[in-house]
Amino acid sequence: MAKHNKTVFLKGLFFNDNTIPFFEKITYQTKTLYTIKSTNIKNTKNTFYEVVDVPGYLDTYITNEARKLKKIQLKTLKGYLVETEKYTTVEEYLTANFGTKSRSNLRRYKNRLEKCFNITYTCYYGDITKEKYNSLFIALKALLIRRFEEKKENNYELRHFDEYQDTIYNLILKKEASIFVIYNDQKPISIRINMFKKTLGYYIMSGYDIDYSKFHLGSLDMLKNIEWCIENNIATYDLLKGYDYYKKDWKTTTFDFYNCIIYDPSSIQASFNAYAKKTKTKGTYLLYYTLKKINFITYYKRVKRGLYKQTHNAITEKKITHTKIEENQLTANSVQLDFEKNEAYSYLKRTIFNLLFTSKEHYKDIKVYKNLDNKNNFYVVAKNNKWSLNIID
Repeated sequence: MAKHNKTVFLKGLFFNDNTIPFFEKITYQTKTLYTIKSTNIKNTKNTFYEVVDVPGYLDTYITNEARKLKKIQLKTLKGYLVETEKYTTVEEYLTANFGTKSRSNLRRYKNRLEKCFNITYTCYYGDITKEKYNSLFIALKALLIRRFEEKKENNYELRHFDEYQDTIYNLILKKEASIFVIYNDQKPISIRINMFKKTLGYYIMSGYDIDYSKFHLGSLDMLKNIEWCIENNIATYDLLKGYDYYKKDWKTTTFDFYNCIIYDPSSIQASFNAYAKKTKTKGTYLLYYTLKKINFITYYKRVKRGLYKQTHNAITEKKITHTKIEENQLTANSVQLDFEKNEAYSYLKRTIFNLLFTSKEHYKDIKVYKNLDNKNNFYVVAKNNKWSLNIID
């Protein structure tokens, strides 16, 4: 049986380590992104090669040594691209791609976040200490785990998390990667990993603190990264594949991913296995698009969430109601809580942050009290507003 040698295109592009040996050159709009001087193509007789997730907007050139081989190119999934080179400012991008209401909402989310918290935006690109780097990866992992527990889904990115942590640091120092962080004071509440090749940017993964969901942190994170790409002369920002429902709102164009199967046609074994792989791949994606068309994918995801609940000890969110109160309604028998540092009361955060969003109060101005006469009752006191929170058992 012929040996199957499989490579993920993006890894080969970034690490330039002969993992995509058939491409002596890769270009984007005549600009060379990748070249290789020597190849490791040996003993192709009983081997067929598969390079997966090759973006359709790149041009690939086969090495002289590989020209005796045949290539089968198969269209797989859609990808999403932001053509940042078209714009000189993020406002130009927003005007061209979003309606008035959407632009207004994005401005409102950003203004509210900055009004309610001490927000700063930092991009680590070219320089970062190893201590800071490791602390951000620890924080990102925690954010991803909590976010996907809430979604009742497994996160495939966590399977490769340690590999990313091992490799991204040196890429940041070479300006081939970045970590973009939104901070509330010194606390990272949104973290995104990007990778860069010349003027191409790639969105790798991100996570945000779900307690700030009311402020639409995911959207603000995307917007700030697109703005950074525009300001730093990144020609395109590739959002890659998956999460179509979200990425389609930000893209300026789509493209196709391809899987390339490369084999020696003089080898019966390699030819047979290459065509078997072609048939299987075409069948898989034909089935996927058929199921997607009849909305089966939505049903499938719902079933997966149900199975996730059965196999994981999912945290049950407490139900909290709130009512506005006056000063004289506060009970005397209460004690102040530091709900940020006391994990036992961390479930109050999202409700409190939601109240900040609607009231435009600042986080530093609020105090939280526990009613000692009622374990399910709390008070939130801000400059101009006061609320009673009640936990529903």
